[in-house]
Amino acid sequence: MSLNLDKITPELIEKTIREKNIKFIRYLYIDLDNVIRGRVSTAKNIDTDLRGGLTLAMIMQSGFSITDLAVSGTIYGPRGEVTLIPDISTFKVLPYVDATAAMIVEQYVGDKPHEVDPRPKLRGYLKNLGYEFKIGIEPEFYILKKSPRGVIEPYERHLCFSTEGMNAVHPILSEIVNALEYQGIYVDHYYPEYGSGQHELSLKPEAPIRAADNFIYFRETLRGVLGKHSLYASFMPKPSENLPGSGLHIHISMWRDGVNIFYDEGDKHLLSDEAYHFIGGVLGHLKEIIAFTASSVNSYKRLRPSAWASAFTCYGPENREAAIRIARPAKGREAQSVRLEMKFVDATANPYLAIGSIIAAGIDGVMKKMDPGEPCLDNPASYPEKDREERGWYRYPETLLEAIKELDRSVLMREFWGDTLVSEYVKLKKFQWDQYYYRVTDWERSTFLDVY
Repeated sequence: MSLNLDKITPELIEKTIREKNIKFIRYLYIDLDNVIRGRVSTAKNIDTDLRGGLTLAMIMQSGFSITDLAVSGTIYGPRGEVTLIPDISTFKVLPYVDATAAMIVEQYVGDKPHEVDPRPKLRGYLKNLGYEFKIGIEPEFYILKKSPRGVIEPYERHLCFSTEGMNAVHPILSEIVNALEYQGIYVDHYYPEYGSGQHELSLKPEAPIRAADNFIYFRETLRGVLGKHSLYASFMPKPSENLPGSGLHIHISMWRDGVNIFYDEGDKHLLSDEAYHFIGGVLGHLKEIIAFTASSVNSYKRLRPSAWASAFTCYGPENREAAIRIARPAKGREAQSVRLEMKFVDATANPYLAIGSIIAAGIDGVMKKMDPGEPCLDNPASYPEKDREERGWYRYPETLLEAIKELDRSVLMREFWGDTLVSEYVKLKKFQWDQYYYRVTDWERSTFLDVY
């Protein structure tokens, strides 16, 4: 039975720890490279931890890379600490490990949020915005196993949407869904995806911070449950040139006083002026924010034309090649279910950065009444380049390096996240790019070694 997240108190946490015989508490944070990290404390320290937090080296949030190497040029070094302050509303008993609970923390320097922690920045922005958002996250991922030869390969092979794929993973899927529900995280839909071993679970829409928090717990739960069966999960955007890519589609709607502001029954696509302006803002700033939503060198191997992943700055009704898809609302519930799907996101993205950047870009469009132009009703790659440019359907940055250059000069993102976060993020991703770009690959050796 999950706890009521809106009524969690320190006293309830201490009571749950006693009743569930909890021995360990994981205090989790997610760094700018989207690695879930944290500290573990024994449960007997819960009162002290909740009152005073825990300490962490200041460099860890932005100065440590996905390869655990210190980032060149970071302003952080061996000196300096942050305090990890638990958010008690995120307290969960973890069903896939014994006697363990967890909370998500925010990082503070003194009484101020750490300048490179996006969670408190986004939380503060949303508190004063005047709008509410519902965010639905759709993670795609591969379930993998190790063959007798020690090769990592898909757990099973299936056709897209096939019952064969459903049956193959049903026992494990049930265990995953039960573990999520135990933590108060709910799945709306599931289906086997296009790739062998590839699946998608759609999470119930939540407010932005909770949606991001839930995705962190989703990642942990998926890997925790699969690990008990000697299986692996991978959200890698493009695990092979021969396999379909995995995205992290974000569905978004904007609300005020319980009313979906994106809905207008008089419009052909049931969208309001605010919805079109929101689209205009996201498309207008997409080149600037994509370094936050597709944040690895591998991401740009998924975002190719005609790959059903999106590659151009356009929108369209039910168009899975568009950056923004106008999703078909549920019949009879149109006013509640009109929403926009962001296709240009994958799971290498820090969820707070991805969600926050999309909202910031969209709100900028609403405030400035930005025109999204005409919708794209077909595959944008099928149009001549001249026609695309006339319509404002531009190609995304094609590499992480191009993307971080766009981010580095973004006025909006620097105003929203702060100069320090953007600059440190650019250094972090440039460090990843250099590690990737200067490595000599097997393809280069097999192609050039004998010829030249």
